[in-house]
Amino acid sequence: MNSLADVLYNYAQEHRVADRLQTREYRRLSSGLEEEWETFRTTLTAEQERRLELLLARQFEAGCLEDRASFLAGVSVGRELARL
Repeated sequence: MNSLADVLYNYAQEHRVADRLQTREYRRLSSGLEEEWETFRTTLTAEQERRLELLLARQFEAGCLEDRASFLAGVSVGRELARL
């Protein structure tokens, strides 16, 4: 199951996620976000920037694990439904 789940997860990330993000809500939330981060970062000291980068990296890793867990839960539900 793990190798099948890995293949499905990688396929979904590479080919399906971008399609699901083509929504007005996502565009509204993400519009100008990079510029706002850059503006914010110009106000930080070098130490604050370093700490922020560490926190953002941890948050990103946690988000990836959460996304993968959600995906695997969905695959599990799909497999259970297929048995019915």
